[in-house]
Amino acid sequence: MSAAFPAPAAFAPPRRGLAGALAGGEYAAAVAVLLLMSGALLAPLFSPDQNPDSVPWLRTMWLPVYGVVGLLLLRDPARASRVWIGGALSLVLVAWAFASSRWSIDADVTTRRSVALMFTTLFGLHLASAYDWRRFIELTATVFLVLAAGTYISCLLFPAFGHQDKVHPSAWSGLWYEKNQLGWLMTHGCLACACAALFSPERRRLWIAGTVLCLGAVVMSRSTTSLLGVTICLGGIMGLGLVRRGRAVALVAVWAALALGGAFVGVLVFAPELFFNLVGKEPSLTGRTDIWAAVLRQAAGRPWLGYGFGAFWIDPWGPAWFIRHDLKWNVPHAHDGWLEMLVEIGVIGMGLAALHFVISAVAAVFTLRRGLECYWAIPFMAIFALFSISESTVMQYNGLTWTLYIATMAKLFEGRAWPSGPAAPRPVKLFPDE
Repeated sequence: MSAAFPAPAAFAPPRRGLAGALAGGEYAAAVAVLLLMSGALLAPLFSPDQNPDSVPWLRTMWLPVYGVVGLLLLRDPARASRVWIGGALSLVLVAWAFASSRWSIDADVTTRRSVALMFTTLFGLHLASAYDWRRFIELTATVFLVLAAGTYISCLLFPAFGHQDKVHPSAWSGLWYEKNQLGWLMTHGCLACACAALFSPERRRLWIAGTVLCLGAVVMSRSTTSLLGVTICLGGIMGLGLVRRGRAVALVAVWAALALGGAFVGVLVFAPELFFNLVGKEPSLTGRTDIWAAVLRQAAGRPWLGYGFGAFWIDPWGPAWFIRHDLKWNVPHAHDGWLEMLVEIGVIGMGLAALHFVISAVAAVFTLRRGLECYWAIPFMAIFALFSISESTVMQYNGLTWTLYIATMAKLFEGRAWPSGPAAPRPVKLFPDE
């Protein structure tokens, strides 16, 4: 089956003069903002107690970042308007976060963090409007290549900083607080670099090397969820390549996937101990199930509206005290994105976020019959769903994962008309007749 891939303007020769300088500056600013949103280095270095809000300059440094985001959006309002559908759907979530300040247990914190969520979302919309799929994926891969290089430097040259030996011996945490943060971000890095290798054959070796570096970091993180995520990413890319070959191959691939998925669910339902033994985990998922049960008990106090966006864990004597008292340790968050939304913005807010994700996931599936963007969009939505179950990644203010999610969602609803431009290098095909 042949899949047409249009030639976006990004394949044109670099612009010269003032226009080229502005484009280069915009690209550099985007890379810098994404690196900051990754949470790498600064917070673990200057706030080892895992509370960056306790360090005033770590909070106020975001103000100029928000200014940069505003300037990027205002530079070309017409361009930004191309993603109005994704923008409208996404800003509904932001509006509900702002509204929750009316009943929040700490209105100031909720308002401040809602502002942060708004600019994080707006930056994702900017990425969607400013770059075609190839440039967006290469930009993302560049960011993760830098983060992977920093991870290896920190872990090999500064092991006291880059390793999480006190809690998980021999596990890497890299530039972040915990091994799971390293694992889930490098999983996204594997996907970004692998997709960049498909979109940019002239730089294929670089992006394959980036994929290997990110994969190595995932393995060294010892994060089981991340290993599953990277399997979904790389296996998904190969599976999508098979599905795009033709209907017969697609039918076989879909049935195989359903059979494997059914077997996996069957093991979880009828022999969960076998599964946990295979992955080296205890049935409580390292205490997560205890946290989830405690969070659900507190959510029952305000089921529909929640305790306010970003405010639940702030007050040491607030409702979070009961969770920490019951579990006998300083629980920082719900370790589940959806439960985090439930306790902060209630059933209504969580329902809006879930609907937003379902719409995005369905739109991603429809890319299967279009260009190569399916190799990014479908696996990305799959790993976003996976990590949202074990980490607080949904509506993550100042967060890289949420930024990429919003950008991907907005691009899925962007107009299909590309500006005319010179012939593009032919993207890599996984299979000869694709």
